Amino acid sequence: MKMMNAIPDGKGGSKVFINFEKALKLIKDIDNITLGVPKIIYLTGWQYNGHDDLYPAFFEVNKALKRPQDKDAKESLLWLMREAKQYHTTVSLHINMTDAYNNSMMWKEYVENDLISKNADGSLMEIGFYNNLKSYQINYKNEWEKGFAQKRIDSLLKLLPQLKEAGTIHLDAWISRESKGHNESLSTEREYQMKICRYWLEQGIDPTSEWVMDYMTGLIPYYWHFNHRTQADYLNVPANICTGSHMNPDLRNSDFGLEFLFGTSMYGERRFPSENNKIADNEWEKGFTEDFFLNFPQYYYLNGLKRLQVTGEKKQRVAYFSDDVKVSLADSTVKKNNLTLRDKNTIFFPVAWLKNNSYVIFSTTNQVGRSFGVPAEWKGVKTISVQKVTANGLSDRRVVSLKKGSISTSINGNTPLLLTPVKL
Repeated sequence: MKMMNAIPDGKGGSKVFINFEKALKLIKDIDNITLGVPKIIYLTGWQYNGHDDLYPAFFEVNKALKRPQDKDAKESLLWLMREAKQYHTTVSLHINMTDAYNNSMMWKEYVENDLISKNADGSLMEIGFYNNLKSYQINYKNEWEKGFAQKRIDSLLKLLPQLKEAGTIHLDAWISRESKGHNESLSTEREYQMKICRYWLEQGIDPTSEWVMDYMTGLIPYYWHFNHRTQADYLNVPANICTGSHMNPDLRNSDFGLEFLFGTSMYGERRFPSENNKIADNEWEKGFTEDFFLNFPQYYYLNGLKRLQVTGEKKQRVAYFSDDVKVSLADSTVKKNNLTLRDKNTIFFPVAWLKNNSYVIFSTTNQVGRSFGVPAEWKGVKTISVQKVTANGLSDRRVVSLKKGSISTSINGNTPLLLTPVKL
């Protein structure tokens, strides 16, 4: 997940949404909601005055995010990275190795060393407009051959060597473009982009990125937007090689049915309480909880299986997995043998990461006396512990007996229930 911490305020300062202290509180709450699943959170706007500020530089921690008791913002960031571990969370950074801005302290150096891509007429290549400034495309070939890409990476790791322990970094909008002014093709820029990727890997750090790049298969394990992935891609490339968060809903020509058929994770960043998201501190839990439980348990479960085949077309497709698991798009169901794991917006998935044969129930609607089948892992079990899952932890424990091969419980909409076999 990404977490938007701050943006430049346009007045030479920083507009803070989530400082480091608040970030840890959210991380603790999220860990309770997600039942302790291992997580990665990439901090966005951690540098200078916030998101997209002063690239290609990323060598100073945003002072506005520090805790009052720390000597500087770097100390606060290291505190956050350290403390988050107890909540099954790796904290890393969201950076950009593509954009350059003319207000950066490195701008003159990058122009003088010909590190900005060019149009056919020799002008510098503009690629966007952020924080009321034009952004320009860094030339990957020249930046690599002249040692500036390596220097940037080395400088960041010198500033924050703890990133090697985190083992991951998010490279935002990491896109290759041909540089006609340098007579460089798109394939050349991609070749050097891959060199930069391998350099990160040599430091023990897995880069993740925004848009799927087929030529990075085996190098980048995780992408934010999984658009343009085809059914064949899902079947041919297993999740432990390449997986991702969601398909960006703005790209309407995407095959969104693949998200349900093979599972999808969650973005996270738009679910956190902040002025930027227009979500109050007392309002975020419901949306985050629904997003997580309607997506992640299915994604986690299916990613642990072998993808076998898909039958049917369009909305009539059925995906088949190992362990006799099938996912039907037409009726929004997931089944293992005769056990229903999902029926539309009601789920009953294993919580495998707890390693105690627990299952979680979640639904968006209130249901009285809903029955669920008994999974094979519960063979011989007579009673089940049922607890509510909240940001404050587990609560309202009760014990329910299994009857005639099923378990029956009422469900309050948007309130997850953790079911764990009781050991006698």
